[in-house]
Parts: sequence; C-alpha cells; structure tokens
Amino acid sequence: MSVWDRPGRLDEYDPTHAVFRDLMAYRVREVLLVSSLYDSYILEEDGQLSESLDAEFYQLNLLTSPRITQVSTADEALALLDRRPFDLVITMARLGGMDPRAFARRVRERHPDLPLVLLADNHFEAHRVKESNQPGLLDQVFVWRGDVALFLAIIKFIEDRRNLARDTEVAGVRAIILIENSVRFYSSYLPLLYTELTKQTQTLMADGVNVRQRLRRMRARTKILLAESFEEGWDLFERYHAFILGIITDARFPFRGVSDPEAGLEFVRRVKGDDPDMPMLVQSTDAELEPRANALGAAFLHKRSPRLLEELRRFIQSSLGFGDFVFVNPDDGAEVGRVTDLAAMPRALRTVPGETLRYHASRNHFSNWCMARTEFALAARIRPWKVSDFADVEELRSYLVEAFSELQSEARRGVVADFQPGEFEGLSGFLRIGSGSMGGKGRGLGFINALLAREEAGDGEARIHVPPAAVLGTDLYDEFLAANELSGLALSDASDAEIEAAFLAAPLPEAIERDLAALLERTSYPLAVRSSSLLEDSYDQPFAGVYRTFMLANNAADPRDRLAELAAAIKLVYASTFSRKAKAYLAHTPHRAEEEKMAVVVQRLVGRPHGRHFYPDFAGVACSHNYYPVLGMKAEDGLAAVALGFGKTVVEGGKAVRFSPGAPRSVPQFSSTVATLDSAQREFYALDLERRTRFPSDRHEDTLVPLGLDEAERHGTLAAVGSVFSPDNDAIYDGASRAGVRLVTFAPVLKGGVFPLPRILTRLLALGAQAMSCPVEIEFAVNLAPGEALADFAVLQVRPLVVEVGTEDIDELLRGAEPASILCLSEQALGQGRVQGIRDVVYVRPGAFDRAHTVAVAGEVEALNRALVEEGRPYLLIGPGRWGTADQWLGIPVEWHQISGARVIVETELDDVPVTPSEGTHFFQNITSFGIGYLTVHRRSGRGRVDFDWLDALPARAETRFLRQVRLERPLDVRVDGRSGRGVILKEPSSH
Repeated sequence: MSVWDRPGRLDEYDPTHAVFRDLMAYRVREVLLVSSLYDSYILEEDGQLSESLDAEFYQLNLLTSPRITQVSTADEALALLDRRPFDLVITMARLGGMDPRAFARRVRERHPDLPLVLLADNHFEAHRVKESNQPGLLDQVFVWRGDVALFLAIIKFIEDRRNLARDTEVAGVRAIILIENSVRFYSSYLPLLYTELTKQTQTLMADGVNVRQRLRRMRARTKILLAESFEEGWDLFERYHAFILGIITDARFPFRGVSDPEAGLEFVRRVKGDDPDMPMLVQSTDAELEPRANALGAAFLHKRSPRLLEELRRFIQSSLGFGDFVFVNPDDGAEVGRVTDLAAMPRALRTVPGETLRYHASRNHFSNWCMARTEFALAARIRPWKVSDFADVEELRSYLVEAFSELQSEARRGVVADFQPGEFEGLSGFLRIGSGSMGGKGRGLGFINALLAREEAGDGEARIHVPPAAVLGTDLYDEFLAANELSGLALSDASDAEIEAAFLAAPLPEAIERDLAALLERTSYPLAVRSSSLLEDSYDQPFAGVYRTFMLANNAADPRDRLAELAAAIKLVYASTFSRKAKAYLAHTPHRAEEEKMAVVVQRLVGRPHGRHFYPDFAGVACSHNYYPVLGMKAEDGLAAVALGFGKTVVEGGKAVRFSPGAPRSVPQFSSTVATLDSAQREFYALDLERRTRFPSDRHEDTLVPLGLDEAERHGTLAAVGSVFSPDNDAIYDGASRAGVRLVTFAPVLKGGVFPLPRILTRLLALGAQAMSCPVEIEFAVNLAPGEALADFAVLQVRPLVVEVGTEDIDELLRGAEPASILCLSEQALGQGRVQGIRDVVYVRPGAFDRAHTVAVAGEVEALNRALVEEGRPYLLIGPGRWGTADQWLGIPVEWHQISGARVIVETELDDVPVTPSEGTHFFQNITSFGIGYLTVHRRSGRGRVDFDWLDALPARAETRFLRQVRLERPLDVRVDGRSGRGVILKEPSSH
C-alpha cells in the first residue's frame, strides 16, 4: 500500500502539510447551469468550459473538477435542486418563461444558503437586475461577454468568500480587496485578477519538488474579495488587515448610502493611516484625480484608457509581487506513460501497469480527460463505472480499451477537434487551431454543427451540413499582436491604411505559419477567410458586417504563394478589428476595443467551378422572425432573402427574392409585371479563379466579380431559379426555356418544387430558435446536384436576433393628435417604445435627389453625422430608398459609421422603383440591435407620410447639395408599437 492510500500518513513526516491540506475546505464540486442550449454550448464548446476546468484542476493535481449540470428552464432547475445537492447555481437571463428574479425567490425559499449568480448578456440588463435585486436574493450579477474566464472566476469567487475566514486563520492566506460597484468593470477585473493569480500559482508550483509541495502552494493561493460600498470594503479591511496583499478601488462608489465621487480617495487615506506600505490602486473615469491619488501613495488607472486591462495587469505583476494524459506510478508519482490524443489511448491502455490503471480509473482521470477534450459521449459512458464493478484490473483494462476504440469516432461527430498537422488528411469536420475562443461566428457554426450531428442532417433531397472549417482561436490573435507590439498603433488614431500596412508587414508566429502550411498542403479548393470576433453575433450587439471577409481562389501553382495569400487575409481580418468602422461601432456599445478579440474562420467555400468562375447555385439569409409581415404573412413564419450566386447580393442589400418560408408562393415584390421587372435580380456575384488577390489594395474583396445572367444561363445555373419576360405578351413565364428577358425570380424553387428550400428553412429556423431561446438568423448556400445525387444545403452562419417590441398604443395617440402635428406616420415600423430628445433632423431634399448621386449623398450624410456626434446631438435621418444598400441605385449606400449618431431612421420609397425594406442585411441587423427606431413609409400607396413641406419651411442649420439639417426648438416625440408594426413621429412632445 502506498502512502497515498493511508489516511493521515503524510503529516507524520511533513508536519506542515496537515495545515495546508485543510485549506479550501469548501469547494464548488456540483454546479447547476440554467441556460438555453445555445448559451450552454458556448460555455462548454466555444469557451471549452469542461476543458478549462479539468485542465486547471488536473494540472494542480486535484482529483476531481467541478461537474457542470445544464438545464434549459427554471422549472427543470427547481425540480433538479429538490432531487440532488448543488454547490452553486449560475443562471442566465433567459429561463424559458420565468423571470430570473422569480426563479431566485423560488430557490431562496427552498435553499436559503445556496450560492446563486446571474449572468447577463450586457451591462444594461445586468444593471436592471442589480437595481431590482433584493438583499439576499442573488449573491452576485455578472456581465458575460463570451469569455469562459469569467465562469472560472465566479467559481473561485464563491469558494474564496466561503473559505477566507478559516484559511487566513489556520495558514495566513493572503487576499486582495477589490472595491467596485460597476458590474461591467468587476466582470472584467475578476477574470483578469484570477488569471494572473493562476499564473502566479502555477509558477510557484513549478518550484515544488514533489506533489505535496505543489498541492500546498496551490491551496495557499491569494484570494479575491469584492466589495461594492465603502462600508463593505472597510469591514473586509478591518477583519483581514493582517492578510491583505493589496487593494484596488474605484474612485466613486456608495459611501454612507450615497454615491460619492471621492469615496475611493477617502478609503486610501484611511488605509494608509493604518498601513502606509499597503499597495493600493485607484481607478476612475476622472483623470484629474490622478495627482491626488499619487499624493496619498496610491497608483492611478484611468478607466477610459484604451489599455485599461493591460495597465491593471501591470499593476498586479509589479506591485502585488492540459494537455497530455500522463500515466504515473501511484507509489512514487513517476511517469510510466504519456498519451497526447485519443487515437493513442487504446495502445497505451494495453501496456500500462495494473496499479497505474487502477489509480487513474478510481479517480475519474479518464472521464475528466475526455471531458476536457470535449468527448462528452465517451466521458458519459466511462464515468459511472467504478473499479469495484470489475472482477479484476484486466477486465477493467478490456473495458477501457473497447470504450476508447469503439466510441472515438462517434464521439467526434459534431464537435470541434484540435488541429493536428501530422494527422491532417484534408479540411473536414470542424477544427480548432489554438486554444482560445472561436468567437461569435465560429461558435455559432460549431453550435449548429453539433445540433445537426444530433439530428438527422438531411431532408431526403439535400444534405444539410456545415462546410468544413478550421477556426484560429483568439489566443493566436493575442500572440500576433503581442509578438509584433501592434496594440499601441491599433488603438491609436492611425488610419485604416496605416494599420493594415503595419499588420501586413508583421509576421505571423512560426507555429501558426506551420499549421497553415499543413492546412493548405491538402486543401486546394477555394476558401473563405471570415472574421469571428469575441463579440460578433452576440445577443445585444451582433457586429454584423463590421469586420472583414475574404474569398480566396487558393489555386496558385506555388504553395508559398497560397500560404502568403492566406496569411495576408488573416492579418487583414485581424486589422479590421481596429478599423474606423469598427471603432465607431464600438463607441456606441459598452464594450472596449481592447476587450474585443478576433478569431478567424477558414472555411471551404461553397460552390462549383464554371470555367474561370466559382459560385453556389444560390445563397441567402433567413430569419425566424419577420419584422414586416404583409399580405397575410405571420411574423413567426420568418423571412428569407435569396439570390443567385454568392450571398453578397443579399447581405449588402442588392436585388434579391424575399419570401416567407411559411408562405413561399406569396412574393409581394413580384405583385405585377412592372414590379417584377424593377425588383428582380439581373446580375450575380462569382469568384474569379484567375484573378490574383493582391494585398494591400483599395478593395481586397475584388476577387468577387459581378456577372450577367447570360453567364448563369451558359453555366446551366439559371434554369432552377429563373423566369423569362416576354415583351410580346407582356407576361412573365417560370423557367428559362422561352425567348425573352431573363430574370431571377426563384419561381421554379418556390412554386415548382425544384428544391425544398422553404421546408428546410422552416425546419432549421425552428431548430435554431428553440436551441437559442430566441429568434435566429442563418446564412446559407446551396449547390444543386445533377442527376440522382443529393444537393448540398450548407449553413454558413447562425446568430441570435434582437427582437424588441414596444408598448405604445398608436391608435389612441392618433385619435388625440391633429394631422398637422404629425411629421411622419408609418405602417411598417420597428423599434421599442418611445424616443425623446431629438431636436435635429437630417433629410434628403426630395427635389434634389438623384439616384445617380447616392454615393455623394452618403458622403454628405457622413459629414453631418460627424458634426452632430461631436456635439452629442442625436438626430432623425430621412431619405429615399434602402439605407445601407450596396446597390447605389436602390438607395443610399452608407455604412454604419456614417450614420452612427442617428437615433431614428426613416426610409421612403423611390419615385420610380419600389424598394423593399432593408431587412436581412448586415446593416439592418446592426440598426435593430441598437434599438434604433426604424420606420418605412410608402407615400404613394397611402401607407404613411412625411411632412416635407413643414421641414422645408424651417430655417436650415446646414444645407448641402442634397441634404438639409434643421434644428427644432422643441424635441420630437417618436412612438413605435412593435406589436402592430406602426410608428409615428410628432412634431412636439405629447402628453398622451
């Protein structure tokens, strides 16, 4: 029997060990996670929750890590809490029908001492919950931005709070006090603090010569104490003064019941009076406090610094001084074998000594290792078995060999596999290069990939799948920036061209170059290089279309040229994180540029070659919620927009076919022959396989070229989606067999059943909405198969949709309003409730508008927007056509940063072309995510109006060739009823 099997034996020859063995008596071993399936997936797969937990605990030589149990509704959680014990409950805000506060009250009634934490998606939501939180209801509220480090910090935070009193008493364990009442900031600070402490602990553990010393150092690590008021902070300081390692305090927080802007300075003053040598840091949005903090002997950190977290990390470091499965001999801890991947495990299991096998099996090391590698099915099969369930160790060995051999390939279905260059046989499945987050786009793809693996991924006529992809994790982005010292330039006011040039000149780390070279060695088809930032596709701000995407032919004869092209595309995606467009977008969110991290998705491009061109038969976007249901459509039936060729046509607002998957034969834009001729697609985008991508260039995506429908007909791709206009009969015929003008109407698909697109979209949208607990949007591409082969339906992206509805009663408001008091009335409006405080209107002068000059109009809008943003004045923007379109003939082709100060936007129809609203575009997704009032006016049909005469009669604050800006004495009153889709803008505030 080894000393590990004899309780109490270790302290006989190490008297100090018994003390440290008793530290951290309270451990979070069972965690109940109450979240939608999507949120759970992000934590488990994208954030590698199990892997992160198992890796940390295994590397620190603990026998077990916290076990996460996930449920999707509050009722499931309450039932499970009644059946088995848990150490911590973490709940997301969406609980499938129950308000999180009501859920918390139910938990408290049954389990008054159970720690309960809420994770909010954004700081606005977190602030609302904290404001309404009753004492003793929620232990803490955090903002989660997709980084699993916060999850780890929460577990440590709960453990530290329970263990501190005993651990300081028995062993003098040190602590850091953090005084911060902003949920946004302490949600960023705590993960950083715990990350630095973990690094420090691991460094100290490396100095230990045996397991006992390493375990002792781990258990004696520094703890973090959070206070949100002066009194809470002072109570902690007085109780644990002798054990405080340092103090980090905000400047403003509650003191004597009120928010005091100098409470932090007073706290420093009192602490320094008792202990002049105590390291302290004051952080504030008021830079003028720095000399006063320094005079008191404290360091200072400006909260609005672009390097806030970096400077905080520097203070911690300067002032506050998983992988392989290793088989060991249980008697002396000596390594007797090592396994780097699942494929090698069966071979190792056949040869390791019996006592080693028994040692690891009795401690759940095999199942924990599988969980860390996201092999959930295999882990679930192994974990329930105990060593005592087998007749002898050889029977145990046979079971483990069989389990790892039989379930390895099945367990990999639908999961993200680590990229292994030596075993790489071509881009297949879903791979991860690096260990960081996959970002929003990557985790959305990984999530839907996992769902499709669980479902029957087919429709009888099509194979539904996610195209093979490799995701470069955010850790590689961090490594690239750090190695080339690019953060300073990137966060500065440098131009996009300067930033791109610097990023292109900087080399990728050698390890990344080697992995990319291995990837390309067996990958010779076209590739899409797509942004996937940490914040991209989030619930509150999706960042849709803000960052870069590149299409690469990937067919150069020299592999070095293909590698150089791929590396350049990746670096330019990294650079787009700091573009002026991205910075302008971030400025209107609670996020900081340095908090954003970029992953990159390298994905097989969906399509087929047609001579020198490559493209899918069609592509598009589908939403599970229709913001503008017309002609008997239902909002819940969703909306799809589809186009021949690449989806660039759709997401940039070009001419595409819009229909409801629930009513595919009703296409409002084709209500007449004239309307069909005006709104039908006449050209499409394809990848030019012979055009080399040159970096840098004015337009990096120029490998995508527009082609006419004559090319599609020659390629044989028009017949399935086309129609023909016969001038002789003034009629439109489905299909492309007749003579006449070619049009893209998708009639053969939507009416002729050439491909079951509506049925597939209905199924996928329902699946996504159920899994994410909210409406969703998917991007897709389709390759129609010749003959009897199955067609390919490829899911290119899935993201949650922001759907907020207002509560204004427009009918009641209009009954009490004079017609002359109405500036704008819309029967198709999107927004939430009431918008007040707008006293500036920028509008395109109807008499001056010319569709040939919409690019110039966009430039004039940008100039006025910049001036109004600098003045801090939100404004109403009115103009014809589709805002944010890429087709300058359909509206004004502005980008987000050019209209970032608009609080309400109005679209009016063009005089000669009926234009459908911007729904389904990246521009529209970002507009709606910010809760901007969005009104569409069809004056000619009588469905709404704008009083341009009234605006023209007002004096101009500014006037350009195409625009007028007017400033009002009294603010406008904007009301939107999201239930009915109606909106009204009153010229003066109403009391109704």
